[in-house]
Amino acid sequence: MSISWRVQAGFTLIELVIFIVVISLLSVGLFSVFVNTLKGVDQLDVGTQAMQLAIERMELIMPQRHALGFAGFTGSTFDPCTSTPTSTQAVCTAIPAGYTITTQLATSWLSDTNYKVVTVTVAGKGQATLQALVANY
Repeated sequence: MSISWRVQAGFTLIELVIFIVVISLLSVGLFSVFVNTLKGVDQLDVGTQAMQLAIERMELIMPQRHALGFAGFTGSTFDPCTSTPTSTQAVCTAIPAGYTITTQLATSWLSDTNYKVVTVTVAGKGQATLQALVANY
């Protein structure tokens, strides 16, 4: 009578349980990284929207320099959204809730009156400031 031992291939129940626990712990760590990353996405969105609002307003202001000339490009005429008559373009009227847009015109740059500085500032949910230099040429 001979006893034969067969070699069995496979995993034991203990090995499978340990594998499942290790994979679960790794998954929890990976998902927490994803959750923390996604928490900041909305802040990027409002910052992008604020910058887009500033760009749109600046694109409306800059043609005023060509239309009015350098001498006519003054603090009361440079921004079509605040000058008389007020523009009815969406850039002026459709400002999203939670944002405010202010514009300023400095009549010199580094004490040189041949340059003016236009500043557009967006505040509220997101923050953005955009500046442009206008020359007397």
